[in-house]
Amino acid sequence: MRYRDRIDKFAARLELSGFNAYICTSESNIFYFTGLPSPATLLIRQDGSATIYVSPLNYGLAENEAPQEVEVVQLKMGTAPEALLAEILSQLGGMVGIDILDFEIYRKISGLISSVDLRPQSKLVWDMRVSKDSQEVEVIKEASALADRVMRAAADLLVPGIKESEVKAELTAEVYRRVGQEPAFTPIVAFGERSAFPHGPIHRGTARDRVLKRRDVVVIDLGVKVEGYCSDLTRTFYIGSDIEEKLRSVFEAVLNAKSLAQSIMRPGVSCSYVDDIARDSLSNKGLDSYFIHSLGHGVGIDIHEPPRIGPGSQDQFAENSVVTCEPGVYLVNEWGVRMEDTLLVTEESAVPLTSYPLDEYLVY
Repeated sequence: MRYRDRIDKFAARLELSGFNAYICTSESNIFYFTGLPSPATLLIRQDGSATIYVSPLNYGLAENEAPQEVEVVQLKMGTAPEALLAEILSQLGGMVGIDILDFEIYRKISGLISSVDLRPQSKLVWDMRVSKDSQEVEVIKEASALADRVMRAAADLLVPGIKESEVKAELTAEVYRRVGQEPAFTPIVAFGERSAFPHGPIHRGTARDRVLKRRDVVVIDLGVKVEGYCSDLTRTFYIGSDIEEKLRSVFEAVLNAKSLAQSIMRPGVSCSYVDDIARDSLSNKGLDSYFIHSLGHGVGIDIHEPPRIGPGSQDQFAENSVVTCEPGVYLVNEWGVRMEDTLLVTEESAVPLTSYPLDEYLVY
């Protein structure tokens, strides 16, 4: 990844915004600028110089893996976060930004930093991270292609008698086999009436497990991470060929809402407007009250990033942003239907990066 370019670009943003320096404590922000996955604190100055502060536990890794242009400083064992922050700020002056500021830490250091105007300002980093560069796009494409393959493997497991936990365990193992690490997030596998819970059932041991039966609806939501970047994919299946008309019409309504929303995703378009389009489409079928979450979200280093594609969002689509589109309809005590893809927003359209067939929802 182009870490030097990112740091230089961000330093220029600091100068334009009037910040003398910026402190990153978020692991995903630190990864974005350095490629280091471990807990640390990163200082980026307006002149483009950067220093990363790490514990003795992570010093060896940082020394080996940090970009050459980033100075690595080993902290004393047991250094408290507030002590480190106070030490960094004592070397600075003027306006300093920070991505995350814990109130208790701020309370402890507020009397020690009179010469510094410390301002929480996460938007400075997000404004960069939201538009992916060509290298980021390529690894997300790879993660998306792998998600398609894992979804195929999961769908092949959907035989009556299998348990939710078994499908989840098998698809997790499939991710490990393909990329050598855990999924981008804990997969959601929900059978029957439990598919009406958008985040799936709460498992508290085998007593709460659910066995797959014929005529069940199944929701599977999974993601793969490649080189630190995520994909996100959901498909809903029906076990059998004798699908009732009510359920078939909901499948069609969800797919139509998804298609309409994706067709108007462009740079500069309001995210809340696109959500409205999907919601209005479902409203025409009397289903909008059963669409109980936002239409989508950004994807990148984190599985949930800006922009937020939902009611009241102030965000707009940016060129080369990667987002999800995932309308759903949930009828409690019956079933739920959600279809989701990872998309790349280009100048002309929203291009699907995941491509598992949307019309292959009958399993028999």
